[in-house]
Amino acid sequence: MAEDHSPYKSPNSHDHWGEETGYRRIHWAAMTAVAFTAMAPLAIYISGLVIIPIVGFIFGAYGYWHIKRKPDIYTGQRLATIALFLTVVFALWSAINRYNSDKYLYEQAATQTRVWLKYIKEGQLGHAHQVMLQVQNRNMEIGDIEELYRNNRGMLEEQQARFERQPIKMMLEHSDRWKPEELIVHSNISLRGTKKNEIQLIQQYILPLEGNSNESIAFTIQYWRQIFPESRASHWQIEGIGMLDESFNFAPADTHAEHNH
Repeated sequence: MAEDHSPYKSPNSHDHWGEETGYRRIHWAAMTAVAFTAMAPLAIYISGLVIIPIVGFIFGAYGYWHIKRKPDIYTGQRLATIALFLTVVFALWSAINRYNSDKYLYEQAATQTRVWLKYIKEGQLGHAHQVMLQVQNRNMEIGDIEELYRNNRGMLEEQQARFERQPIKMMLEHSDRWKPEELIVHSNISLRGTKKNEIQLIQQYILPLEGNSNESIAFTIQYWRQIFPESRASHWQIEGIGMLDESFNFAPADTHAEHNH
């Protein structure tokens, strides 16, 4: 009798009398890996779902190993191999997207900080203060923000109270010795989603002071960003700002290391 080479049967599935002795079945892990692979493209668009290709890879590796050990019982090695390859591709794709997205947001935060410093440098303290307010408390539709502060005692007192704190007070005192465009992003600390369309981001900065190469203002800012999908716009707010404490260490290659402020 001619040998039947069905993928569901062992190459030795018949004895010398021609009687069927058994069959191979597709390993459950290979099938599970294929199911996770089918869902893996979601990780490209939602970085939190990168767990899907990772789990798919684990099942694929387990199935491949088991099938190779017992080829007379299991089949599906090709499915497991395909699942291994595709899950790695989608996991890497997701990681690259996440990296590029984070890099873009950190760059946007640094840009916002330079704009904020520009307001302070030019004495537009009302505009600088608006960047520190929640969107519902802003008055961006007002033509003259500075006039708004002159006529609103409560807003002016709130602004003065914030600007009396460090490091903003130091920035104001030395406003003639620094330039917004010379701001250095020392390190990106964290970026996390708080809820849908909202993130919190923390960066550390160094603002060199002119006149003395050993002086600079080192500070950290925590941003809150809300995204408005309907208008493709976003709102950036400085939630917190503070001096870097004694635990802060300059990088060895930092050209502004050993600064006094």
